[in-house]
Amino acid sequence: MVNGLQRKRRVVVKTSDMGPGTTTAKGGIALVEALANRLGVWGKCRKFLPARRDPSQGFEVEAVVNCVAYGLLSGGRGLSATEPMRGDVPLLKVLGLNRAPSAETVEEVVKYLGGHEGGYSGAQRLIEWLCAQLIKRERLCDLQRDGFVPCFGDGSHLETQGKNFEGTTYHSGKGWGLDYCGVCVGPYMVSSGFAHQGEGEQKALERLLPGAISFLEETGLRSRALMLLDSLYGHESTLSILEREGHEVKYVVGVNNLSRVSSTLEDWPDEMWHSTGAVRGCKRTEVCSFWLQCDSWPAKRLCIGRRSWREGDMFPHTFGVVTNLQRDDKRVRQFMSLHNITFEQAIWRLYDRKQAQENLWKDQLIDLGLHHPPCAKLSANNIFYAIATLASNLATGVRRLALEGPQRSMRLWRFRRDLIDVAATVMLHARQVIVKLVDARTVFRTQLHAAMLRVWRL
Repeated sequence: MVNGLQRKRRVVVKTSDMGPGTTTAKGGIALVEALANRLGVWGKCRKFLPARRDPSQGFEVEAVVNCVAYGLLSGGRGLSATEPMRGDVPLLKVLGLNRAPSAETVEEVVKYLGGHEGGYSGAQRLIEWLCAQLIKRERLCDLQRDGFVPCFGDGSHLETQGKNFEGTTYHSGKGWGLDYCGVCVGPYMVSSGFAHQGEGEQKALERLLPGAISFLEETGLRSRALMLLDSLYGHESTLSILEREGHEVKYVVGVNNLSRVSSTLEDWPDEMWHSTGAVRGCKRTEVCSFWLQCDSWPAKRLCIGRRSWREGDMFPHTFGVVTNLQRDDKRVRQFMSLHNITFEQAIWRLYDRKQAQENLWKDQLIDLGLHHPPCAKLSANNIFYAIATLASNLATGVRRLALEGPQRSMRLWRFRRDLIDVAATVMLHARQVIVKLVDARTVFRTQLHAAMLRVWRL
């Protein structure tokens, strides 16, 4: 088929402020709000978070959390995330509000919740409750990978400007900043928070791990979970939490920071290493296993070593992980049989899945613009980032429960472009908000309609 020649016409472009003012450029927020209402998120927000001192005036805490979450999803940044929403009357109708809070109000409420005894704990309960509701609606086969539900804990050093921020630490090569940590179960972040003054990233994550393990128990996922942690957490204090009697979680944890590991791997006899051939980026790779006993450990643990040579290397690079997975574990044996690999290779392949889990940080730190904490008070930052975690989990829930195919794993910035940024008119009729999509791109209108139907069937 021959298409006709397409020429660009010269046109005169003008703007006009005439119009009914009933159209919003963020019509796709209706989809996220539909899921939140379907789950009852905002009712639980009112239940878990403390009310303001004078509940009869100003914005309720629920309204502020709602606006901040959607402001961040729509592209807003920091405490001013709600400012673009203040003149968007149609969007506010979708959210059931007459006005949006100003940046000053957001700051006041965030600091109030941060200073309240039940503020941070209530926000964490809300996040855990939401994640539990979303996971209940997931198919187990979608959560599992290689027989396990991947869990991941990590932290990031966030830059701060000025010297008035509470809890800042200095990292060589990164400068002054705050250590922010989180624990994910599958694609959802179930807990997050900042390290206290003088605490460090490792201790901050250790505070979050017991709550994450309790979440796994409440959702029935503890026996299926596999916790993946990097070498910062390969110490007795962290491993003992994962091995706590009656609450054990399977894990694979890096231990490159332990001197005993590096010396053992360097001295390990060549005949005890088993070649795995070439892998991406390396011309040759070998693996081994041995029982590791460090001075501070009450018992030995199974260590899996790996050494690899890149092009031009004279000496190998050595790495080590410890695990409580057994060779006779049914899931590990199935994984070994499926890929025709040894136990040591299987453990390293499972550990390499950590890289995919690390991409979950991009939604928050990059797509929601959270690389720079907005408040000087550490307690206020904890609340603000908890709201951001709530927003991120809601967006993840929409993608995984309402979309199909590759769209289920799209980045948040693409989700914003393809679904949130869809123009729509909004009308109120018989106490119902009717959103009519007016975007010229048929594919996005059709996609959003189909997603809305799936939300209503949850």
